[in-house]
Amino acid sequence: MNYLKENPVGIEKVIDTIQKRIYDPLIEKWGTLDIHPKTEKRVKDEGVILEAYIGKKEYKPILYSEGNKIFFVEGNSPTLNNGVATNDLWAICILKIGDIYDTDFIESESAHLDLLDAIYDVVGVESVLGLEYGMSNLKRVVEDVFQYGNFKYSDIHPYHVFMVKMSVDYLLIKNKC
Repeated sequence: MNYLKENPVGIEKVIDTIQKRIYDPLIEKWGTLDIHPKTEKRVKDEGVILEAYIGKKEYKPILYSEGNKIFFVEGNSPTLNNGVATNDLWAICILKIGDIYDTDFIESESAHLDLLDAIYDVVGVESVLGLEYGMSNLKRVVEDVFQYGNFKYSDIHPYHVFMVKMSVDYLLIKNKC
């Protein structure tokens, strides 16, 4: 399912565009996938956790093993120039490889290429800054979020965790008409 945020603004508009344009090509290749917009850090009884929007002001914890998913995390240090912000944006992908590829081989590189190809079509090759793998890199990206819910496995087959890092531009200025 493609969980789209209502009335996105700022970096959320960029994420919304990416979500809408990558969903169908990835569903066609992978068959099953949930894509969530920008995640939020929230304080709960168990500590700080990462939650994803699921609709109607509802959020749910996103770091769990079940299901194939993509969600987005924004950088913490945007630059601003005449109302245009530039910020890092990570598309974080958690997959059970065996669910999307019918093969005995570990197809993590195919998953990377599928996601990168879809993202390149939206933001361009020049906006993609890198590709990172594994829970240790995910922990670094989300910084102070240390509660991993029921995520049972790290980056161990059949599970694969990877992130595509992008640099994106978006407006942070209200139009005064």
